[in-house]
Amino acid sequence: MQTTPTELLARLDYTEPASFPKAALKEIIARRDEMIPHLISILESAHANPAEYLEGPQVMFPTYAAYLLAQFRDTRAYRPLLALLNLEGNLAEQFFGDSLTEDIHNILACVFDGDETPLRALIENPLANEYARACGGLHTYASLIHTDRIAAAEVERYFHDLLDHKLGREHSHAWNKLCTLSADLGFASLLPLIDRAFDEGLCDQFFDRFENIEERITSGGSPRWSRSCKPIDDVVATMETWACFNRPSPPRRAAVDSDFLKSLTEPREFSSRPSVPPPPQYPGVGRNDPCPCGSSRKFKKCCGAG
Repeated sequence: MQTTPTELLARLDYTEPASFPKAALKEIIARRDEMIPHLISILESAHANPAEYLEGPQVMFPTYAAYLLAQFRDTRAYRPLLALLNLEGNLAEQFFGDSLTEDIHNILACVFDGDETPLRALIENPLANEYARACGGLHTYASLIHTDRIAAAEVERYFHDLLDHKLGREHSHAWNKLCTLSADLGFASLLPLIDRAFDEGLCDQFFDRFENIEERITSGGSPRWSRSCKPIDDVVATMETWACFNRPSPPRRAAVDSDFLKSLTEPREFSSRPSVPPPPQYPGVGRNDPCPCGSSRKFKKCCGAG
């Protein structure tokens, strides 16, 4: 007697320590048409009742559903997925974990139904999680370009509008991703707007320095953007190596050298003075101020370019 869809899904329950449900996933894939409505229902249920999927045996259900529907290229998953990513706070991170930054853009590109409206709504939603907006929104455009679902020129026009007025002018990872992607895609016309965003403190220099962005964007972009655009074709191969299914064995205790143990008990001298970081070399100098070295150039184009 064949397992019912409900019984089959129950075999995906996650407990600690968890083993990878390879056989269950393969059976779901084999029964694709029968299981698709149930997988979409998981996404809709998670949106309506998030608490049921944030802990306990069903915690991995939204992730399984998203990857499987991506492999199936089922466009009916597009809007339920975006609805989950639009939830306020950190719910998107809790639902998808590392997949939010590593694969959600590829998942969305696989189920894209041709309508950019809900995708843009996520990007421009100031209440949504910043990584959902950046990785689930903006980065999806890179995957759509990579798979020839949308023209790069159209994306460049939309990114222009975001940089100019559509993206709320508050620091967030969405600004980091927008500027970095623009550089990687070689959207040189956007450089003045990116410069303005950095001047307003909307981007994080530790994520991508303006000078690096300027170099890539003026040289035609960087091929690195396409390396992150990989369609979801094999859920089992993608997920079975995840750390959550492959807990390392505890390390064996090695014999400890007695002289080493003795050294730990010997008195040592420590400085009572805490280390103090050196003061900034050019305190109070803005990026667009004249360089204090007297070169008559802007600080960001002279000593501040290092």
